[in-house]
Amino acid sequence: MNITEFKEHYETAQTKVDPFFESFNWGDQETYINWLASTYEYAVQSTRILALTAGFFPKTMTAYSNRFIAHAAEEKNHDKLIESDAKSFGIDISQLKPSPVAEAFHKSLYYWIFNGQPLAIFGWILALEGIAVRHGKPAYAKAEKAFGKKGTLFLKVHAEEDEDHLTKAFESISELKSDELEQVAQGFDLYLSLYQQMLETAQSHSGLRSNAA
Repeated sequence: MNITEFKEHYETAQTKVDPFFESFNWGDQETYINWLASTYEYAVQSTRILALTAGFFPKTMTAYSNRFIAHAAEEKNHDKLIESDAKSFGIDISQLKPSPVAEAFHKSLYYWIFNGQPLAIFGWILALEGIAVRHGKPAYAKAEKAFGKKGTLFLKVHAEEDEDHLTKAFESISELKSDELEQVAQGFDLYLSLYQQMLETAQSHSGLRSNAA
């Protein structure tokens, strides 16, 4: 696999799931709160995951390690935005527990890191950043219309202010070897699928649980 083939694979995979993301009900309050709870699960851990990944790149890939450190800094305090969004609904987000698939969405990342395949985390990044670029603005428009600006801060940031992250990610992997791009593709396929499943659970209203339960 070369970078051109990877980009073709990426575009084909994203196109297949576009209809689902386009139809997701961002204006339904219970669905939206489910999504906030699931997103909070990995937002709290994202800086740690990115920083930890940086430490597992070999010395020959220091540029990639530095890129992950920079990305970790960019994600700093994004979980606080979700806490603020949830508070606008009168909810303490820390008291909500996400669905099992939402937990798998970030906890499985540690497997790739500790198994010596940190490049797979690029797949996670590309899945999330790609969805944000393709669907973030219309998603934010629907949610903001339904809930107002105070309840949609996290979505606004990732819909309107993080568009360069996808470009940076593709620039970072452009010089990877074939077997390395295969690792990225494996991670991308997995996390694109898991994210869709996470949203399907949120929309089915089956993912929201109280920690106190």
